[in-house]
Amino acid sequence: MRHYEIVRVREKGKVEIPPDYAYELGLVEGAYFLLEIDTDLNEVHMERIALPGKKLVEVELIVEDKPGVLAKISGLFGKHRANILFSETEELEGIELGGIVAVIDVSEMIGTIEEMRRELEALREVKEVTLRPLQ
Repeated sequence: MRHYEIVRVREKGKVEIPPDYAYELGLVEGAYFLLEIDTDLNEVHMERIALPGKKLVEVELIVEDKPGVLAKISGLFGKHRANILFSETEELEGIELGGIVAVIDVSEMIGTIEEMRRELEALREVKEVTLRPLQ
């Protein structure tokens, strides 16, 4: 359900969400949210990614743009018990490559992040790997 509230910005860009809505949205200390910020439209969209207690890693990949690549990557995450919480793909126009950005939960991971990085880099279709733990 969509609600509309007028709120006043506090110091340093802080915005206070009415408590009833904050609870419904999972706006609790330690939760992770994705902010989609559009400065041209002066809009912010906020989406909850994970509740507290998760160990998150942001994954950025440059890959060959062809069928089956995403399946190989998600299979590798599954093998390591890394749970995909968010992902977005984009075609890199004119160069037959694609970009993948994902946020994964590694709380129950089998192996290490470094082992997973090496396995991603070993895939022939993967051209570039960046793994960044989120605080």
